[in-house]
Amino acid sequence: MEKIKKYLYIAPTLLFIGGFFLYGFFQGFLQSFGLYRIVGESSFTLEYYMETVRSRSFWDSLLFTSKMAVVSSTVSLIISVIIIYIIYLNMERKFVQEERFQKIVESPLLVPYLIASYLILILFMQSGSISKLLVALGVIEGYSSFPILTNDRGGVGIMIAYIWKTTPFIVMMAIPVLKRVKSKWDSLAHIFNVGRTRFFMEVALPLMGPSLLMSFFIVLAYIFTAFEVPYILGVTYPKALAVGAYEIYSRGSLADRPSLMVINMIISFISLGSGVLVYFINKFFVGKNKGAWE
Repeated sequence: MEKIKKYLYIAPTLLFIGGFFLYGFFQGFLQSFGLYRIVGESSFTLEYYMETVRSRSFWDSLLFTSKMAVVSSTVSLIISVIIIYIIYLNMERKFVQEERFQKIVESPLLVPYLIASYLILILFMQSGSISKLLVALGVIEGYSSFPILTNDRGGVGIMIAYIWKTTPFIVMMAIPVLKRVKSKWDSLAHIFNVGRTRFFMEVALPLMGPSLLMSFFIVLAYIFTAFEVPYILGVTYPKALAVGAYEIYSRGSLADRPSLMVINMIISFISLGSGVLVYFINKFFVGKNKGAWE
């Protein structure tokens, strides 16, 4: 009965959000095939999908978005593991008060992505705060000597923004598992005289694997679909897929709506595919590590 009550409590919210999401997704799906068109005759066609697939700009945008998402997520994961290790050492030796250290690590989560984008722009643009400081210190001769890190074709500024914002999220997701591992296995490690680094690498990190993996794919899917940061820190070409879709929506005509829906559907299916992959991988790891918690 208690299990049923839990679902009943969240049912109104799920129905409201799910209803609007599913309705919008279904309408977009039909429009991508030429059905329920706002202007012109509605008929089933693969023309818009074929047109998108044949477009060079679409493949450039897909490659740029994929590179941006994979690199940002991977670097965030690596930095997160390093930070988690530092947090683990801090738990042992108490260099800094634990709660204060955790708040410092999680502080970027308080900054909205829109503001984070402008902060990165102000700091890392060629005439930004960092270049001005380096010129004042005599490290570089002029602003032109500072590397182009924002609004660049490689998307470096975008990746810096996402790494800064998503690393605390991955850390935050893993810390409860780390604390549980430490409370359950730390005393045993001391008995067998297992070093801190070895304990972290061979015991804590594998048990945090499902949490880290799930966080990695959540971040990957979010970055792949995100709009604000690439819009502010990106270039006119190649664009992120979400930015390209927005420009078709804002600057195109109603006749271009099916092409917009094709891009939206591709983004949605890739994100959903990532979610399904996360589910099965997480299920595998949880089943594999289940005995460690018993």
